[in-house]
Parts: sequence; structure tokens; C-alpha cells
Amino acid sequence: MLTIVRALVPLCAMALVASAAPAQSKPKSSSTLITQDEIERARPSVGNAFDVVRLLRPRWLGRAREMVLMPQPGSDARMAEIHVYMDERDKGDIEFLRTIPAELIYSLKYMSMTEVGARFGPSSGPGIVVTLKH
Repeated sequence: MLTIVRALVPLCAMALVASAAPAQSKPKSSSTLITQDEIERARPSVGNAFDVVRLLRPRWLGRAREMVLMPQPGSDARMAEIHVYMDERDKGDIEFLRTIPAELIYSLKYMSMTEVGARFGPSSGPGIVVTLKH
């Protein structure tokens, strides 16, 4: 029995050290993030950022058409406009994505209207943040 314990202790120690290793710096994929690795796997089917979103996260495009309820009582609902942000600036509507070559993209992140407002100031809708490779 003591021999088994002596054999298991180093193995358990190695397992603990391996599980405590720092996470990689690459972003993980999620429903609100498209990573460079995903874009690379999608090539050559994608030519620009719009193609990337259409292929990998088509729901983001549907969200551009969602209704946003106005906060004031009696106000009408209106269509949300997705804005594209790059280099901390509003670059316009979703069509701007067509101007960004896929090979230049590091990541794309979908942000709710609340997240956009907190990061970029008052917003009329959700946003897609483009991070380019450096």
C-alpha cells in the first residue's frame, strides 16, 4: 500500500501544477466573440469582416434588426442600428464590415447596447468591435 501511495503522490503533484498553469493569452471563442483562429479556419470562404460574421455568427446580423424599446413612457419602439467600432471610433453601420479584409482581423466582438454605451458613450443600438492584427 505504501508503494502505491509513493507512486501516486508525484503524479498528483504534477496534475496540480498542470492545472494551475496560466491560461493562454489567445481569446476563447464564444457567442459574442470571433477569434483569429476561427477566421483562419473559415478561409478561403470569407473575404471581409461582413463575410466572417455572416458565416460564423449570423445571429449578429439578425440582432441588427431587433426592436429597441425607448426608455420614455409612451415612446415607440424603433429598429436598433448596429454600429461598427474600430480603433475606439464609431465607423458607421454594419456595411463598414465589408471594407475590412478578413486577413487583417484579429477578433470581432459583439456588444449589447448597454456595453457599447459603457465603453463608447450613449448608443442607439448594439455594436461590433473590430480588433485588427498588429
